[in-house]
Amino acid sequence: MKKKTTAIIVMMLCLTTQYAEAFKITAKKAPVPESDDNTTLWFILAFGGVILLIFLYNNWSKIKSFFSFISGSFRVDKSTDLSEEQQRKILLSGVFSAQKGAFMNVVKTGIDRGDRQGIFVKGWGITDKESALDKLEYLKLKGTRRYFRQVVEFLKLKNKQDIQQYISSSFEEEEDMCNCWEQVQFAFESIGPLLKEGMIKDEADFARIGADAWDAGRLVFMARLCREHDYIDDETIWKYIDAADEIAHHSLTSWEDFGKSYIIGRCLWCGAANYFEVMAGHAKRMYSKAESPWKSFSF
Repeated sequence: MKKKTTAIIVMMLCLTTQYAEAFKITAKKAPVPESDDNTTLWFILAFGGVILLIFLYNNWSKIKSFFSFISGSFRVDKSTDLSEEQQRKILLSGVFSAQKGAFMNVVKTGIDRGDRQGIFVKGWGITDKESALDKLEYLKLKGTRRYFRQVVEFLKLKNKQDIQQYISSSFEEEEDMCNCWEQVQFAFESIGPLLKEGMIKDEADFARIGADAWDAGRLVFMARLCREHDYIDDETIWKYIDAADEIAHHSLTSWEDFGKSYIIGRCLWCGAANYFEVMAGHAKRMYSKAESPWKSFSF
């Protein structure tokens, strides 16, 4: 990230220097007093350049993801030394990798240290090895999927009062009640968008596919990032990747259902208002495009 930003700044400084030199030469030949209008114009251009640099710095990952999405490319390392079985397991993080513009078939994501640090701190609250292991254990043992059975039952009830009563009788901890109720609300608001994007055929399909892929895919990707950041070692990363593979195959039997399950889980996590179409597009490309690495390995 810093290298890219530095390159942009250096390029702009070079262009500015070239302009200044050219201006000096011209000024020597025909000196013309600079008007207030020209001073204002160059001030506006300089200010705009700074704003552009700040925007690129703060949004580089999203910009990279956007161009990766519209180009339809899949980032793979053709020189990988992983076995086919290892690559298949790494590819469980395919949708997350597509979102971040990361490598899909190797342990190394290719995301630079600064961007990794941003993902850890802003999105996961990871600051050291202990907090990294806590998050990996959470995804392995709980995750978003832990309330899915109840969410499916609550969807059948429809009535808000009945749902809240059922939640109260289903959980002892208030935190579980609140978290489950939030997922129920997200589920209700997401059914329409999921139908529209072809992620599900109906509510029965929603229940059949489930949300396991969301936790499995994130577990693999975050384990990769943690290994890349030296928060975990080689033995530990494969322990979590193997656990993710078990989660993924608990009920899912195809890459297509895995991709749809990833989006269902994401909807239960944050609803359908946050880049939903973009993420659904990443999933569709992964399970439908002939050049997708998912097509090279059986689920």
